[in-house]
This record gives sequence, structure tokens and C-alpha cells, in this order.
Amino acid sequence: MEFATRNPRMIELLNQAQKLARSEHTVLLQGESGTGKERLALFIHRNSAMANGPFVKVDCTTVPESLWESELFGYAKGAFTGANREGKLGKFDLAQGGTIFLDEIGDVPLPIQAKLLRILQDKSFDPVGAVETRRVDVRVIAATNKDLAVLKDRGLFREDLYYRLNVLRMTMIPLRERKDAIELLTQELLTAQMGRGITAPHLTAEAIAALLLYNWPGNIRELENACKRALVLAGGYGPIDVKHLPPEVAGELAVPPPRELFRRYMKSAELLLIRWALKECGNDRTKAARFLGLSRAALYKKLKLYPEFAAKQDIGG
Repeated sequence: MEFATRNPRMIELLNQAQKLARSEHTVLLQGESGTGKERLALFIHRNSAMANGPFVKVDCTTVPESLWESELFGYAKGAFTGANREGKLGKFDLAQGGTIFLDEIGDVPLPIQAKLLRILQDKSFDPVGAVETRRVDVRVIAATNKDLAVLKDRGLFREDLYYRLNVLRMTMIPLRERKDAIELLTQELLTAQMGRGITAPHLTAEAIAALLLYNWPGNIRELENACKRALVLAGGYGPIDVKHLPPEVAGELAVPPPRELFRRYMKSAELLLIRWALKECGNDRTKAARFLGLSRAALYKKLKLYPEFAAKQDIGG
């Protein structure tokens, strides 16, 4: 799964990412934690000339300070006491011919930033203890949830590296600003967690309403965790109701929803009923229409309101 969205801003972002993928320049992804920066990096990789090469992720928040050089650049035989006798390949070696994704690059120590700058400038580096310089053909994508410009001004991030990274910059959109994608994204997250060939459970209208009302400070990562919880509490097969959601999400229904969301709730409930009726009737639209108390023409008209669902049902124009 990469991106499930009907949001115009997100569609524009993905279109831009496809264009950036065709270049060889470094890409800097900014955005809050959990917004899908790694997924966007993988999307860029898969749409680039490096698609057949490896995609190597480096979580810059977890690398011990003493291991930065050997982790990124590797080391030669006998480089230091306790080193592997055969030496070790670093992450840049492993990413040869592909993409290296430096996640949370704002956490990289200043001395290592200088070495990263060299790689961005001339595609070369020196493994620890090595005599010969090594060259690599690697696309660099960096990501951060910090403001690198602020870190730069505070002397915590090299100015020259900042401008090298900031060639192609993209900012991820937080989930609270693209709530029209929540239903589709939730279904895809549920599907991804089910076994192969097993249909994901549907959500009740109340559950969808709660998902839409909540502001998701943890973004997609928080939504994914909510889906895991809901699957367990619903017994794996659903339906998933508001009681299966985390308390902070379910609690959003304790107060009346904003008036502007009323039509959205009605649309969600209607779509769930149509899905259920079609499933119960073996996708026979005539029987489903009769079951719902609608004419066949009325059912077709309603299905056309949901383009992604209409396509799956082979609804014509």
C-alpha cells in the first residue's frame, strides 16, 4: 500500500513527487511524525530510474553516536579492535544503484553532516580504516519533522548541507487536513492487516463519524494503531463499531458534530448500506436494489456518487 486519497492537495503532492522522481537530485521531505514520509520516499524511489535498485532506510534517531561512521560508510578489515575480520559494508554501499532514505536527518551529529555533504557533492566517501576512496551511485532522500532552517540558524545543522538537501523540498499534509481520505485509508489499513484473501470488516456509520471528527495528532501512524486495536476488539471480522476505537477517538461523539459534517455522515452511512446489500445479494444489483427498497436506476444513480466504488462494481456512465 502506498497512498489512498481523494484529497486534491494530496493528489497534487503525488503528481509533484512523480515529476521529482524523474530527476537525480536530492529530495527533502518535511512534515509531522506519522504523516507518511517514508511511504512518499518509497513512492519516489519506485517511480525513479533507480526503481530496480535497493531502497535502504537509515533511522537517524537510533544510531549510537560512536557507530555513525561505520553504520553509514562501513569499515575496512581490521579497522579497529573488535571489528569484523572481513570488514563491513555501510548503508551507502548497500544502497548502491538505488535510494538511501535518511529518516529524521535533523538528528545527525555535526561531524557526520560534513561527511554527508561530501557524498552529496562528489558521490564519494572513505570507509573507516580504508586506504582507497569509494564511489557510489545513490539517490539520497532525507526526511525530518524538525525545521532545519531553525536548526541551521542555531548552529545545530550545517548551512552548506542544508542548501544541498533543500534542492527539491516537499511537505507532507497532516491527516487532519485531509480527512476526506480517512475512510478510504482506514479500509486499506484494515485490508493490509487481514490475511490474504480475507475481506476487511466494514465500519459502522458511528465509527466513521468518530474517525472523521478526531484530529489525529499522530497522523497515519496513529490511525494504523487504531485499526489494529479495532480489529482485535471486533474479533477480526467486524463490523467495527465506535466502541472498538481508542477512547480518545470514540469520545469525539460525546458532543454534537459540526453541522458541515452532517452530509458526510449521511453519505458514509448510505455507502455502507449499499456495500452490505450488494455483498448479501452476491453483487446482483437488481436484488440489492429491491432489498434496499430502491429501483435499479436509483441504485445506479447512487453508486455513481462514489467513483472508487462504482469502478469496482463496473458501473457504466
